[in-house]
Order: sequence, then C-alpha cells, then structure tokens
Amino acid sequence: MREKISHMVGVAELVFAAGQVSAYRAEKSASGTYIPDEVLTNAGRRLAGEEIYNEFKIVADLAGGLCATMPFEEEFFAKETKELANKYMMRNPKISSENQHRCFRGIENLIVSELAGVMQVAGLHGGGSPQMETITMMARYDLESLKGVAKYLFGIEKELPKYERATVTPRKMLERFQKMYGSSAK
Repeated sequence: MREKISHMVGVAELVFAAGQVSAYRAEKSASGTYIPDEVLTNAGRRLAGEEIYNEFKIVADLAGGLCATMPFEEEFFAKETKELANKYMMRNPKISSENQHRCFRGIENLIVSELAGVMQVAGLHGGGSPQMETITMMARYDLESLKGVAKYLFGIEKELPKYERATVTPRKMLERFQKMYGSSAK
C-alpha cells in the first residue's frame, strides 16, 4: 500500500515541480504578463495526463470492491437497514462507521460514478492532447546541444561542453521562426 501511495505522491510532486520551475523560468512580456517555459509546462501536463489512469487503478486497488458494491445511501439511514449497513461497513474500529461510509462514498464518486469516466478522459485530454504536448516538447527542446554532452560521457569528445537550457516560450519560437523565414511571417 505504501508503495502505491508513494507512487501517486511522486507523480503529484513531479507535476507540481514542473509547474513551479516553469513559472520560475517564465519571461515577462511587454504587457507585463509572464509566459511560462513551454517545455516544462508540457512535461508536467503530459506526466499528469499519462498517469491519470494508473492513479485511478491504484485508488481502485486500495479501496477494493466495496466502493462499487456499497449499499445505496438510503440504506445507511433507513430504520430497517441502518444498523446492519453500519455494522458491515466497519473496517477499522478506530474510525467511526459514518466516517468509513463517507470515505468509501467519496471513492465511489471518484472512480465508479457517472462522472468518473468523464474525469478520467478530461484528465488525459482536458488541457490538450498528450500528442500535442509531445509535439511541443520535441519542437522546443534543444537536443543538438545535448549531443556534445553524450559524446563526452561516451568518450568520443575530450571536453565537456557547458549546457544551459534556455527558457522556451511561444514568443521565442516566433522569433526563431521569423529569423528562419523572414519578418513577414507574423
């Protein structure tokens, strides 16, 4: 269980870190707004989107089948069934039946409700397709500069080149495009 929760914590922190560093590396535009680093923004979004199904799987695995087979909500309050529903809901005597019920109802709403499927697809595609994130990252990432580092590490080159990745924003790409194709490409 700890390994599964640790995985979800790790993904959440990596996504958060990508967002934080993207904001830290942002560049101020002429209007005063800040434009975040595109590579880092898309890397975080892609990781979050790709992991969403795995995270739903982990939650389902940790919860077991109860969240899909719980009695209807009314059964926990109906005079005839309340006592039995709460009795069989108990998993941990240190936690009230009501709180366990609330927890599993919350998990039910998260992973087996009508909205759960929408949330999963929105988690993957809601901010844009993972394919577009890949295209953006590959178009913006300076792989050529890293080849020198790889050559040094593999003993092909004797000198380790200094590598500093510049912040990449849509404005930088526009400037690059204009240099390549002329200023009429606005």
